[in-house]
Amino acid sequence: MDTIMTRIVLPEYTNQYKNLFGGQALKWMDEIAFISVLREFKKDFVTVKVNSVSFLRPVLQGEVVEFKAGIISKGNVKVEVSVQGFTFVDGSEELAIDGVFTLAPVNASMRPTRL
Repeated sequence: MDTIMTRIVLPEYTNQYKNLFGGQALKWMDEIAFISVLREFKKDFVTVKVNSVSFLRPVLQGEVVEFKAGIISKGNVKVEVSVQGFTFVDGSEELAIDGVFTLAPVNASMRPTRL
């Protein structure tokens, strides 16, 4: 199941060029990656690695960005999640940000646990 999250790029999320801050994009991507594994496994998770992130085009102030996340692999102690951010340019969806995050399940004491 894909998880979807939509955000608008407000002025407080942009740099001096009115482009989305990379750190803000990473925050949103990490958040949706977490939500996707939480919904799938009903366990607590922490992010252990940002495998890759590619900023393919600037996301401009005022644009709407739609993030889509889906689990691409799972093992006994970790889950990899693909997260993509799309904008809508001239009525069509355009991939702007692409990344992969690794999350691991933890118990109530924040110790690693198995899936």
